[in-house]
Amino acid sequence: MRQEENVKLIVAYAVVLGIAYLALGVAELALGIQYLLWFNENVSLAGIVPADILGGFASLVIGATFLFSSSVLRGARESWGYIIVGLFLSAVYGVLYMLIVGADGLNTWLSYVAGEGDWTWDWLTSGTAGPGLLRPEIWLFLASLPLAYLTLRALKQFHVVS
Repeated sequence: MRQEENVKLIVAYAVVLGIAYLALGVAELALGIQYLLWFNENVSLAGIVPADILGGFASLVIGATFLFSSSVLRGARESWGYIIVGLFLSAVYGVLYMLIVGADGLNTWLSYVAGEGDWTWDWLTSGTAGPGLLRPEIWLFLASLPLAYLTLRALKQFHVVS
């Protein structure tokens, strides 16, 4: 694949991720505001997107960062930073939610060992992170991993990184 085609693929991938993060951010913000105004108990979209104002704001920032990478197509080399920063933000945010799910699992195991409760696998799909492993930020982070590989490979071809 030629470098131009590779760059177009990377930018298209980043824009698609940016749109996905923006849609997620808008949904989480709207659900969070609905929860604050009407105090509905189980506010979520399809049981997967939770009501989370701060998480929605973070998703909007990540989405906007990925969308600004479209100027790479015009030859702006400094715009590669938008992709890299978007990848770092996506990683931090996705790993944070995976750690929260792991902490919920550890909490469940410790209470089982202490004899305070029965062992269940409910912590995988519910808990302090909302829908647990089903949380969209985790899956968007995993979806961004191929973009990280493609970006690193492209930057090596441009002799930006070694």
